[in-house]
Amino acid sequence: MRGKAISMIGIAAVFGAISIFAADFWVKSQAKADSEEKTSSIPAPVVPKVEFKTIVVANAPLRYGMELDRAQLSEIPWSQESVPQGAFTTINALLADGSRVVLSPIEVNEPVLLAKLSGPNGRATLSNMMTPGMRAVTIRTDEIAGVGGFVTPG
Repeated sequence: MRGKAISMIGIAAVFGAISIFAADFWVKSQAKADSEEKTSSIPAPVVPKVEFKTIVVANAPLRYGMELDRAQLSEIPWSQESVPQGAFTTINALLADGSRVVLSPIEVNEPVLLAKLSGPNGRATLSNMMTPGMRAVTIRTDEIAGVGGFVTPG
């Protein structure tokens, strides 16, 4: 009886060892196959080509009524695909027709756009700030209404 038990334990140990080696071989072959699939299916990253133009931006804050000067402007590279409509590509093109006046505030490094400027040799007047179809009216008021905040410029 004792011999049968030892032989059964021996046979179980041999089959257990064989199954361990078979499982290890199978797991390693699956891991190798998965890594080959992942490396072969990932395409090389394509570096997008970005072409640049120059664009005119403000060096200092520009406020309503200020006349543009070369010292307040600079040209920086800008993606050609995202140049805003009405932007100027060079300072010479901006000031070629004559001096321009700022009609809307422009902050530092903000593109200088045609919509925020007067025409060549223009002035900062109320009519430049109005859209077509609007009218401007002056209202006479006293200090009390002005101090109360009921009437404000603009």
